Amino acid sequence: MEYNSKAVETRKTQVWHANQRIKKEDLFDYSDAKNLKNKQMEVNECYHEIGTGAFKGITKVRRVVLSNSVKTIGNEAFRGCTMLNSIELSKQIGHIGKGAFYDCLRLRTIDIPWRVKRIEDKTFKKCRSLDHIVLHDNIEYIGDSAFLECEALVGIAIPEKVEAINFRAFCGCKNMQTVKLPNNLKKIGREAFYNCGLRSIELNDQLELIEESAFLKCKFLEEIEIPKSIKRIEKWAFHGCPKLGKVVFRNDPEYLGEWLFNRKSVKVFCQKGSRVDHYCQEYEYQTEYI
Repeated sequence: MEYNSKAVETRKTQVWHANQRIKKEDLFDYSDAKNLKNKQMEVNECYHEIGTGAFKGITKVRRVVLSNSVKTIGNEAFRGCTMLNSIELSKQIGHIGKGAFYDCLRLRTIDIPWRVKRIEDKTFKKCRSLDHIVLHDNIEYIGDSAFLECEALVGIAIPEKVEAINFRAFCGCKNMQTVKLPNNLKKIGREAFYNCGLRSIELNDQLELIEESAFLKCKFLEEIEIPKSIKRIEKWAFHGCPKLGKVVFRNDPEYLGEWLFNRKSVKVFCQKGSRVDHYCQEYEYQTEYI
């Protein structure tokens, strides 16, 4: 008897890749994308995943619509889509990979699906036109350089489940004037807000650690109050902030790194005889006792 192998074909999850061929009738590949005359792309119901680098460097595309069958966006899937200004994400998406929208220079707004719990490293790095994004309360992690140099952002609220703002998460967001920190935040990482446009920031009462250069060169920051929960502030945390004139310590942290502030402009309010007081004498900061 002749065996017909086509009769037992197994159905597999379809993945949209741009740089390799799996099965032509199921796959929209890079060569197809390059030849499209239409500037809008739609991913239909056949696909459950946008593969790694699927649209990478396709500068022609301006709008993308993902069907609700799509559940995953791979690493660097849209990296370098410099003309992309609009994307409609599937509500079923539960994972957006690292660097997924890196260098999407014209992307202005995006709605993060509720199932997404992590903003991975470099997800929106150098999205210089991104001026509106809502981080919903189901998000619990913001990775390194996640929003680095998102220069159009003017403010953001960090979700309540986030306990750490990691390395360079908002570095270079020059127009970001306000940040609302969650109550459960424990750590502000190294260079997290380096060279941001912050005018003020209210540090939450559960914060324990401010890492090296966390607010370095925030040139418009005028005053800061250090909460009682702080245990450690590392070097240069608020250095290069020439308008910072008032720093109030409500506690006596266990560790204070070198040159936390500019010496000439700042006055530190602290308790007489405290570690902070001795620190200020060593670095010749002006003090006023509270």
